[in-house]
Amino acid sequence: MTAFGSIAMQLSREQVISALEETFAGIKGLKGVHCCGNTDWSILLQTSTNIVHFDAYKYPESLVIYSSEVKKFLDNGNCIGWGIIPTDAESVNKESVASLKDRLESAISPFTRKGIPFKTLIEQGLLLPACGLGPIGSEAAAERALQLLADLSTYIRGKYL
Repeated sequence: MTAFGSIAMQLSREQVISALEETFAGIKGLKGVHCCGNTDWSILLQTSTNIVHFDAYKYPESLVIYSSEVKKFLDNGNCIGWGIIPTDAESVNKESVASLKDRLESAISPFTRKGIPFKTLIEQGLLLPACGLGPIGSEAAAERALQLLADLSTYIRGKYL
Protein backbone atom coordinates (compact mmCIF):
# COMPACT_ATOMS: atom_id res chain seq x y z
CA MET A 1 0.00 0.00 0.00
CA THR A 2 2.94 2.37 0.46
CA ALA A 3 3.50 2.12 -3.30
CA PHE A 4 -0.07 3.20 -4.12
CA GLY A 5 -0.02 6.34 -6.24
CA SER A 6 3.60 5.85 -7.30
CA ILE A 7 5.02 4.76 -10.61
CA ALA A 8 5.56 1.33 -9.03
CA MET A 9 1.81 0.72 -8.68
CA GLN A 10 -0.33 1.42 -11.67
CA LEU A 11 -3.63 0.41 -10.09
CA SER A 12 -6.55 2.74 -9.60
CA ARG A 13 -8.15 3.37 -6.23
CA GLU A 14 -11.14 1.28 -7.32
CA GLN A 15 -8.91 -1.63 -8.39
CA VAL A 16 -7.10 -1.62 -5.05
CA ILE A 17 -10.37 -1.57 -3.10
CA SER A 18 -11.80 -4.33 -5.27
CA ALA A 19 -8.71 -6.53 -4.75
CA LEU A 20 -8.81 -5.96 -1.00
CA GLU A 21 -12.52 -6.74 -0.81
CA GLU A 22 -12.04 -9.90 -2.85
CA THR A 23 -9.40 -11.00 -0.34
CA PHE A 24 -11.52 -10.05 2.67
CA ALA A 25 -14.48 -11.99 1.27
CA GLY A 26 -12.48 -15.18 1.73
CA ILE A 27 -11.68 -14.48 5.38
CA LYS A 28 -13.97 -15.55 8.19
CA GLY A 29 -13.76 -13.56 11.39
CA LEU A 30 -11.96 -10.30 11.95
CA LYS A 31 -9.92 -8.84 9.14
CA GLY A 32 -6.93 -6.59 9.62
CA VAL A 33 -4.49 -4.69 7.44
CA HIS A 34 -1.01 -3.45 8.32
CA CYS A 35 0.90 -0.81 6.40
CA CYS A 36 4.44 0.07 7.50
CA GLY A 37 4.76 3.52 5.97
CA ASN A 38 2.52 6.18 4.60
CA THR A 39 -0.31 5.50 2.19
CA ASP A 40 -3.70 6.81 1.17
CA TRP A 41 -5.29 5.54 4.38
CA SER A 42 -8.76 6.48 3.16
CA ILE A 43 -8.64 3.42 0.89
CA LEU A 44 -8.08 0.99 3.75
CA LEU A 45 -10.51 2.82 6.04
CA GLN A 46 -13.38 2.45 3.58
CA THR A 47 -12.97 -1.28 3.08
CA SER A 48 -14.61 -3.99 5.16
CA THR A 49 -11.49 -4.49 7.28
CA ASN A 50 -12.02 -4.40 11.03
CA ILE A 51 -8.52 -3.34 12.04
CA VAL A 52 -6.16 -0.86 10.44
CA HIS A 53 -2.67 -1.20 11.92
CA PHE A 54 -0.07 1.47 11.32
CA ASP A 55 3.42 2.32 12.52
CA ALA A 56 2.60 4.89 15.18
CA TYR A 57 6.18 4.74 16.44
CA LYS A 58 7.91 6.09 13.32
CA TYR A 59 4.97 7.60 11.43
CA PRO A 60 2.46 8.86 14.03
CA GLU A 61 1.29 11.70 11.79
CA SER A 62 0.60 9.54 8.73
CA LEU A 63 -3.00 8.77 9.67
CA VAL A 64 -4.00 12.16 11.11
CA ILE A 65 -4.85 13.80 7.78
CA TYR A 66 -7.53 11.13 7.39
CA SER A 67 -9.22 11.96 10.71
CA SER A 68 -12.73 12.17 9.27
CA GLU A 69 -12.31 8.73 7.70
CA VAL A 70 -10.86 7.39 10.96
CA LYS A 71 -13.90 8.74 12.83
CA LYS A 72 -16.30 6.95 10.42
CA PHE A 73 -14.21 3.78 10.69
CA LEU A 74 -14.42 3.87 14.48
CA ASP A 75 -18.11 4.81 14.41
CA ASN A 76 -18.66 1.53 12.56
CA GLY A 77 -17.16 -0.35 15.52
CA ASN A 78 -13.73 -0.96 14.01
CA CYS A 79 -10.28 -0.66 15.62
CA ILE A 80 -7.07 1.22 15.05
CA GLY A 81 -3.90 -0.76 15.68
CA TRP A 82 -1.41 1.63 17.27
CA GLY A 83 1.99 0.18 16.30
CA ILE A 84 3.72 1.98 19.14
CA ILE A 85 6.34 -0.61 20.11
CA PRO A 86 9.54 -0.21 18.06
CA THR A 87 10.78 -3.21 16.13
CA ASP A 88 14.49 -2.54 16.01
CA ALA A 89 16.76 -3.59 18.89
CA GLU A 90 18.34 -0.18 19.41
CA SER A 91 14.99 1.59 19.86
CA VAL A 92 13.53 -1.22 21.97
CA ASN A 93 16.46 -0.98 24.37
CA LYS A 94 16.15 2.78 24.82
CA GLU A 95 12.39 2.89 25.40
CA SER A 96 10.43 2.46 28.61
CA VAL A 97 6.74 2.16 29.44
CA ALA A 98 6.74 5.86 30.39
CA SER A 99 8.37 6.98 27.12
CA LEU A 100 6.05 4.80 25.05
CA LYS A 101 3.00 6.08 26.95
CA ASP A 102 4.12 9.62 26.09
CA ARG A 103 4.59 8.64 22.43
CA LEU A 104 1.15 7.03 22.31
CA GLU A 105 -0.57 10.01 23.90
CA SER A 106 1.28 12.31 21.49
CA ALA A 107 0.16 10.17 18.52
CA ILE A 108 -3.46 10.21 19.74
CA SER A 109 -3.74 13.91 20.61
CA PRO A 110 -4.08 15.23 17.01
CA PHE A 111 -7.13 12.98 16.57
CA THR A 112 -8.75 14.41 19.69
CA ARG A 113 -8.17 17.92 18.33
CA LYS A 114 -10.05 16.77 15.22
CA GLY A 115 -13.06 15.75 17.31
CA ILE A 116 -12.50 12.05 17.96
CA PRO A 117 -12.96 11.35 21.67
CA PHE A 118 -9.85 10.14 23.46
CA LYS A 119 -11.91 7.42 25.16
CA THR A 120 -13.02 6.08 21.75
CA LEU A 121 -9.44 6.00 20.48
CA ILE A 122 -8.35 4.05 23.55
CA GLU A 123 -11.35 1.70 23.75
CA GLN A 124 -11.20 0.90 20.03
CA GLY A 125 -7.45 0.83 19.89
CA LEU A 126 -5.06 -2.08 19.94
CA LEU A 127 -1.50 -1.66 21.13
CA LEU A 128 0.86 -3.52 18.83
CA PRO A 129 4.44 -3.65 17.66
CA ALA A 130 5.07 -1.13 14.88
CA CYS A 131 5.77 -3.96 12.44
CA GLY A 132 6.84 -7.58 12.57
CA LEU A 133 9.47 -8.67 15.09
CA GLY A 134 11.27 -11.05 12.71
CA PRO A 135 14.10 -8.67 11.79
CA ILE A 136 14.55 -7.25 15.31
CA GLY A 137 17.95 -8.87 15.64
CA SER A 138 17.76 -11.14 18.65
CA GLU A 139 15.39 -13.19 20.72
CA ALA A 140 16.20 -11.00 23.73
CA ALA A 141 15.18 -7.84 21.86
CA ALA A 142 11.95 -9.49 20.70
CA GLU A 143 11.19 -10.56 24.27
CA ARG A 144 11.86 -7.02 25.51
CA ALA A 145 9.55 -5.59 22.84
CA LEU A 146 6.76 -7.95 23.86
CA GLN A 147 7.33 -7.23 27.55
CA LEU A 148 7.13 -3.48 26.86
CA LEU A 149 3.90 -4.11 24.94
CA ALA A 150 2.37 -6.11 27.81
CA ASP A 151 3.46 -3.56 30.42
CA LEU A 152 2.24 -0.60 28.35
CA SER A 153 -1.10 -2.31 27.77
CA THR A 154 -1.50 -2.95 31.49
CA TYR A 155 -0.64 0.66 32.26
CA ILE A 156 -3.03 2.13 29.65
CA ARG A 157 -5.91 -0.14 30.74
CA GLY A 158 -5.35 0.78 34.37
CA LYS A 159 -5.18 4.49 33.67
CA TYR A 160 -7.93 4.92 31.07
CA LEU A 161 -10.31 1.95 31.06
